[in-house]
This record gives sequence, C-alpha cells and structure tokens, in this order.
Amino acid sequence: MTSREFAELIGVSQATVSRALNGSPSVCEKTRIYIEQKAEEYGFVLNSQARSLKTSKTQTIGVLFPLNFDSLSKNLMFTHISDQLQRELSRRGYDIMIVYDHDPELKSNTFERVIRSGKVDGLINFRPQLLEREIDLIEKFHVPFVSLHSALQESTLFHQLMIDEENAGFQIGQYLGGQDGGRYVYVAVSDEPPERSSRMHGYMKGLASMGKILCEDAILSAERSTVSAYEAILASRALFENEKTSIFVYNDMMALGVLNALRELGVDVPGQAQVFGMDDIPLASWFTPRLSTMRSPVRQMVKDGCDLLIDLIGGKEIAPQTVYYQSQMILRDTTR
Repeated sequence: MTSREFAELIGVSQATVSRALNGSPSVCEKTRIYIEQKAEEYGFVLNSQARSLKTSKTQTIGVLFPLNFDSLSKNLMFTHISDQLQRELSRRGYDIMIVYDHDPELKSNTFERVIRSGKVDGLINFRPQLLEREIDLIEKFHVPFVSLHSALQESTLFHQLMIDEENAGFQIGQYLGGQDGGRYVYVAVSDEPPERSSRMHGYMKGLASMGKILCEDAILSAERSTVSAYEAILASRALFENEKTSIFVYNDMMALGVLNALRELGVDVPGQAQVFGMDDIPLASWFTPRLSTMRSPVRQMVKDGCDLLIDLIGGKEIAPQTVYYQSQMILRDTTR
C-alpha cells in the first residue's frame, strides 16, 4: 500500500500522513494518534521508515531510560553505566538518542514514535518493565534490542545482560555473618517490592548460611537518595545505639547517607557499625571512611552489550539469552 492509498483510506492528506509518522510537531496530537493507530491496524509503514530499518543507515542507537526517571545526579550507578555506554558507542561510530517517557499510560509515547519513524538502528534498554504494546512494536518492526543492568520481568524474548545482584548480596551476607556480628540491617529502596528484591534475598541467604538472620524490623526503607537513607537511619536510631550492627545498603549513594547519619549519632564505623554498599561507583573510594562495596563489572557488561547489539543490527541471528555478571567484593574502611 502506498502512502497516497493509505491516506485516502483513512481520510487525511498524504502530507499529513508523512508528517505524523515522522514525528513532526506541526500535526496535532489527536490527528497523530489517529494516524499511528490506523497505521498499526493496517500494517502500514512509510517507505523511508522501512528502508531505514532494513539498511541501518541512521548510525544512531536509542537508549531507553526507565519510566519516571528522576535525575542522573541522584543515580550515580546509572550515570556511570550511561557514561561507559556513550564512550563505547562513540568509539564504534554511533550516536545516542535518549528515549524517555514520564507517563506509561500515554496512548502514544516517545518510544513508540522513535520505533515507527525508524530513527534508530537498535535499542539499549535500561527500563525494567515494558508495556505489552511496546513489546509488540519491537517484534513487529524487528528492532535489535538489548537490555543492560535491569532485566525485563520473566522475559525470554530479548537479550539481557545484567549484574547477578542476588549473588552479590549473598557474598555480603556470608562476609558479615561470618564475623562477631550483633544485629544485621538492610536498607532497601521503597520503590522495589520485597518479592523482587534480589539483593535482599541474597543477603538473607548469605546470613542464613552462617547461622544468622535478618529480622523484619531491621529492614529499613528509603527512597533512592542520600538524604532519604540518612533520614531512615535517624528514624531507627535504637537499632544502632545499643549493640553492634552490620548494615548492607542498597547502593553506594544511599550508603553515604547512612554513614553521615551514623556519624551524627556518634556510632563508630567500623567498630560499632559496619557498612557495606553496592556497585562501587567511582565516588565510593572518596567517602570518609572509604566504603566497602561490591564492584560491578560495568565496562565488560557495556562492551558485551554493544558487541551483541551491533551483531544483531548486522543481521546476525542470535537466540535470546540472559547473561549474569558477577560482582567483586571490595573491602575498605567501613568493615572490620
């Protein structure tokens, strides 16, 4: 079907079809959504879009950010991964297009427009959950797609390269549980359901392997920020003032807030309280005291992800796979 035939079929001009499917702001939202819905219904794709998807001439990779992503300044692990990805793709001659949506309920979002207009050769995904219609679009347009760091829930459709967070938590649990311990604490993130908390589950298993337990009242919840973790510790000061504690914090930036709170409470680190972070962002070794943490192999994961995506863009058939990367324990000043 030509664009002229499609335009006549749905009752708009050929120029409007072209502008709408290329993301032009000159087309009103209502008309654009109507045309996109009809294009999906009839399986219509602009010739320029089809050529772009087949010949991979854009030399641009889309990077799909998480929904409602707050700030690179608040999630330094994500900043670290994004920086490595930018360097790796630039070295290979690719540009990056950030794909970011605030509202998952939008009938048509930036992600969908990028796919339909053929603006990228492939996608690197940081979003842990895709909408069903987004998955359908990836399959329909045969877009090369690789998830890094955050795995899609129960997905066997896509390539996923991720950190083995449960194993990292297990190692921390074994290490802290193997010492003259006292109370064990975990500082969780408030936006992660307990059943999906692989870091916490690993920590609990590691402690159990050493005959120790993580009590329910010792699981503290905080937002993904230094300030929120700081406030969570102060709100539960009784946990830290009367006996030794060993604390595993969800990530390094939150661990900084924990250290600041313990300092304010007059709790000696590591004598009275040990603190373990996760990720080993570059800033972790600058803390005072320097933070013990689990180092994620970010460079290798990013390199492998780019290799895989470029192979897929080149037409290589590779069965979907999930690859786990193991973290390395880094002991510094916050543990005994």
